Amino acid sequence: MDFETILEKWESSKEGKKVAKSHLLHKERDHRTSQPNRGYLTGNASLKRLRRMECEAELDLHGYTQHEAEQKIIEFLSESVSQQLRKVRIIHGRGLHSPEGVSLLKDVAHRVLSQSRYVREYTQAPSRKGGSGATWVILQKGS
Repeated sequence: MDFETILEKWESSKEGKKVAKSHLLHKERDHRTSQPNRGYLTGNASLKRLRRMECEAELDLHGYTQHEAEQKIIEFLSESVSQQLRKVRIIHGRGLHSPEGVSLLKDVAHRVLSQSRYVREYTQAPSRKGGSGATWVILQKGS
């Protein structure tokens, strides 16, 4: 039995659920954003389901300047939360056509996501869903 299986089994147990809920209810600040915790009361088991689910909306930043992309991301996150979406994808590209071969829009996206109170977690999309050219975002419930 691998560690992930053991952890998943423990998280679904009565004791694991109690510890996860207790931890999240007493956490005063969100570690990524320094924003007050908005009361996301699900445990890691729910987070695993969100990680596996398909994205409910996407934003493609190709063709935007860095400033325009920043504004579009902020609007997209706000709109997504108001529509009660749980998982979205931001397509920023890999930077293959930029002079330095660096994705400037990816840097912008990750900076905005790390500062947003709407974001619970973000990560690079799997290769079949965009890879390093896209970011999956799990949104904060009730922000």
